[in-house]
Amino acid sequence: MTKNPITQLSKLLLSLNPFEFATLAYILGIILSEGLDGNELNSLGNFYNLLGETMQVIGTQAQNLGSATQEKPNIDSTIDALKNKISNIEEIIEKFKSI
Repeated sequence: MTKNPITQLSKLLLSLNPFEFATLAYILGIILSEGLDGNELNSLGNFYNLLGETMQVIGTQAQNLGSATQEKPNIDSTIDALKNKISNIEEIIEKFKSI
């Protein structure tokens, strides 16, 4: 297990059910907003949005690279299956030509 406390907190957050997860985010938003003026709230809100968007970009690219490596065998097997079907269709056409 990692010793990074932020990673440990992230793992804890990911263990919450969807309702607990959303409620905690709401409560933290209220608590973190207390005592801040509009400019400070906008600045920190934008910071947290950028933090989340950065995590989404990293996650999306990880999924993209993972799916790209997984799709190649599927594409190859699909191409092979299509080649076999074309071969079968060609055989059927040749049989019809000889009738």
